Amino acid sequence: MRSIWTNIIASILLIAAVGGSVGLIVYMRHRMDSQPIQPPAESPEIVSFSKAEVVETRASATAIGTVLATQYIQLRTELVGTVSEVNFKPGETVRKDQVLVKLDTRVEDAQLESAKAALGIAQSTYERSKQAWQAKAISELEFEQANALLQQANAEVSRLEAIIAKKTLRAPFDAKAGLFDLQPGQYMPEGTVITMLQGTEAAVYVDFMMPQSVADYVRNGDVVQLIHFDKPLPASIIAIDSQADKITRNVLARCLLKDPPESLQPNDSVKVEMAYGPLIPAVKIPYSALRSAPTGPYVFTTEPDEKEPEKQRAKMRSVQPGRSIDGFVTILRGLEAGETVVSDGSFKIRPALWVMPKPEEVAAP
Repeated sequence: MRSIWTNIIASILLIAAVGGSVGLIVYMRHRMDSQPIQPPAESPEIVSFSKAEVVETRASATAIGTVLATQYIQLRTELVGTVSEVNFKPGETVRKDQVLVKLDTRVEDAQLESAKAALGIAQSTYERSKQAWQAKAISELEFEQANALLQQANAEVSRLEAIIAKKTLRAPFDAKAGLFDLQPGQYMPEGTVITMLQGTEAAVYVDFMMPQSVADYVRNGDVVQLIHFDKPLPASIIAIDSQADKITRNVLARCLLKDPPESLQPNDSVKVEMAYGPLIPAVKIPYSALRSAPTGPYVFTTEPDEKEPEKQRAKMRSVQPGRSIDGFVTILRGLEAGETVVSDGSFKIRPALWVMPKPEEVAAP
């Protein structure tokens, strides 16, 4: 009997201990959940700062230009024929005078051999007639007839050689071939386009339209900036159309860009910035500081934190950009001289973010 009561008491104590442990765990978890989670300490974003500098510039206008190779043609057949040889591949670089495509010329080759034989007979007849005419053995009319037959034979040979040459398509200059689908044995009507050949010269043209009010100030030799992947590329205007479009009143112009990047291909679109008119005061900042948004271009300036003045906070500022100059962009409105802007690293900044200059900028005097 005593052992039974001992087991009962032990069981009660065990249940109480387990229940107390569970309760303690629940209590501690509830206490931990009820405590607010402390946010992580704020850390600054390391960027580069630049000061807006005073500069004199001119008014600017922008346009969308089209990139053109300095040399380009459509490679097409001049005569009807069947393809006998294809000596280049799609996208391949070809050299000047390289034979690209040959049409079947077996008929013309046979006719040319016959014409050359006739030319030999005509030449021999002409020589004998000339001697006979000089010896007064034949009339002048007979001599002239022999001469005419010789000229006709020469012309026939030249005609056939020209036909054969037209059925041999050569590259007129060093070029990169476009895509095409051409096989030996394929019938080619007259005027069939085979592919495009774009010259490989280390320069491209960019054609663009500008308003008449801008064209009045622009001259050959003026430098414009082509904006490609947010980088300015200087190009020189080499030609301006002699008249404006009678509907849009815009004037077509062409500029030359030397040593273009490989990513700039013919028929690409590129932004063109041109300066015109008298000098006006402005400020300039690094081009990397200028950002764009649906609401327009902007930069990040800095201002002291209201509670901790030693901290600098980023502030978004809308601006009116002007022309680009050697890695800088002029600001016509929205920024004053001497103001600090975020240059390198502006792409990772948001308003009110704590920003600090790079250590080397702090150490610089």
